[in-house]
Order: sequence, then structure tokens, then C-alpha cells
Amino acid sequence: MDEQEEDLKIRRILVALDASRHSLAALRAAAELADSLEAEVFGVFVEDVNLLHAAGLPMARELRFPFARHAQMTPQRMKRQLRAQALQARRALSSICETRGIEWAFEVVRGRVSSSLLEEAAKADLLCIGRASRPVVQGPKTGSTARAAAVRAQRVVLVISQGTRIQAPVVVTYDGSPEADQALLLARRLTVETGGFLSILVPAEPSISPEELQDRLADNLEGKDIVVRYRELAGSGVMSIIRGVQMEGCGTLVVSRASLPQDEIGKLLDGVTCPVLLTG
Repeated sequence: MDEQEEDLKIRRILVALDASRHSLAALRAAAELADSLEAEVFGVFVEDVNLLHAAGLPMARELRFPFARHAQMTPQRMKRQLRAQALQARRALSSICETRGIEWAFEVVRGRVSSSLLEEAAKADLLCIGRASRPVVQGPKTGSTARAAAVRAQRVVLVISQGTRIQAPVVVTYDGSPEADQALLLARRLTVETGGFLSILVPAEPSISPEELQDRLADNLEGKDIVVRYRELAGSGVMSIIRGVQMEGCGTLVVSRASLPQDEIGKLLDGVTCPVLLTG
């Protein structure tokens, strides 16, 4: 392992668990990454204080899907439901991790979901989170919690949807910046693990000259037995990345958070359906 890989070594993977199928996809991805990176998985379930507060309001009702029946919602009923969901999440975590022989831990915290997850993510190297926290959400629309994590977490963040997994081809955006070097390193490691090829998307206006960019790519990829393909994008904006991803038939996208304006990260997540890994 070279010095760069040691700096990016992922030892602790945090996975956000809830009752959604997107969360289960995040758990499976976390276990797969932990297995290949020799990391441990830490699952966290957040008891949402907003739900508990709402359940105490006089007009709070529970709609029992799929039947159009309403029942009085109380804080006690909500607490029981959250405890049941947490137990289900813990069982899923233990089953998947123990099958793979992965060290794991689980914790229930109470607070506002986004802020609680960001606080817990500071203790990990990578955060895995489902694209949405509600089972009824369809398509690529990104939930507020995943969006907040993608923008604000100071760690590598994986955003993943139900029905998807980390797979080839791995696509990475690269503009020659130090942050892009870190994204390229992670993409390179994923490419080795998935056994596929690496597609590098180069913006129309990289931060360094084309010659320097080629030299830096050659240094980063030297000695690695992977197939590499380059695609120069027509522009530098997020829509250019989305079009490039679609043209590559992306299995997993790796992109540096620093290369995008904060208000463009959500647009990127909404514009692609594959798993997205955001580095520093």
C-alpha cells in the first residue's frame, strides 16, 4: 500500500439505518465495502424527535397502509414503532455482517435525523446512506437527509438507491486538483475490487494544463492492472457530468465534493440513478 492509499484507508464505515428499502441497499453496500477494505461497520438508527413531537399533537393520526383507516397517534405508539424499526434494523445489520464475518456495532440515538447523522459521521471514515428514507419514494429523487449528508458531511459519503449496488464500470470526474486525486484513488481501488474498467471524465476546463493532467493521471495509475478510458466533457457544469455518466452507462460514480458548488450536488444526485461516492 502506497502513502496515498494509507491516507485514504477506510477503517470504519457508518451506515444510516431506517425502515426503507434504500436503507437496506446502503447496508448491503456498507458490508460489501467493509469486506473488501477490511473495515468495520457501525449502524446507527435515529429516533426522530420531530416525529415524536408531531405524535403528541391533538390532530396526529396514523394512516394504516394499505387500508384507508386512521388511528389516533400518540407519543407512546410512536416510540413503540421506532423501537420496532430499530430492532428490525439491528437484526438486518447483524445478519448481513455476520454472514461475511465483518465486525459490527449498532446504536440508537435520539435527535433530528440530519444533524444526528452528521455528528455520528464525524466518527467514521465513510458514511453509507440510502437515497431516500421513505419506502414510497420512487425514482432518483434524493431525500433531504441524504442531500444534507452529501453536502455537509466531512467524510466520504455513499448515496445509494434500492435495486442498485456498487459495480462496474466505475466512473470518476478528474480536473487535476488535489481533491480529484483523492477521488481518483478511491475510484481506482473500487475498479480493482469490481474487476471492471475505469472511465475518467475530464471537464472542458480542468484546473491544470492538458499535459500536466495527463502526467498526473499516468502517475496515479502507473502499475495498476486496470483498463482505463477517458472522455472529455463538453463543459464543466453538473449537467455535463450527468450526460457523461449516462453515456458511460455508469455502475458507480466517484466525484470530489470540492469540484461542485454546494447547490449543484443535489442536482447531480437527482440526475443519476447509480450509486454516488462523494469524496472531500
